Amino acid sequence: MRSKHDILLGLEKKLKNSLSEAERDYFLAKESRDSDTKSSAGDKFETGREMMQREMDKLSASIDLLKSQLAKIATIDVHKSSAKVCFGSYLITDAGHYFMSIGLGKITDDYGDFFAISSDSPIGAKLMGKQVGESIEMQTRKITLKTIL
Repeated sequence: MRSKHDILLGLEKKLKNSLSEAERDYFLAKESRDSDTKSSAGDKFETGREMMQREMDKLSASIDLLKSQLAKIATIDVHKSSAKVCFGSYLITDAGHYFMSIGLGKITDDYGDFFAISSDSPIGAKLMGKQVGESIEMQTRKITLKTIL
């Protein structure tokens, strides 16, 4: 049986790997932009620099998001349990397993698949505050909550 502690470690590892890649890509893009020398084709040079700057801006936004997600999951108390679904709850339903945290989608670990979802997602919003035995409707499907950890 997977524990919330193991889930958090896995999410943290995934986010840190993504953060490391984004920071590396940002550095490479900056290095490329800064090392590009001005040629006789001035417009081409300026266009290339602008494209690199746009890429750096996208990577910077990704870096900020990943840091924010890491900070958010750091607030989860793995020892806290609740009778109602809340941030940090691990849910077992008849349609799958869900971890109410940040929206990362489907995650596969040693125990199989689960979904890291946020309360802002359609399914997360419907599950928030529910208790064991209660159900929600997603499209044409009924999902019943079996366990909250």
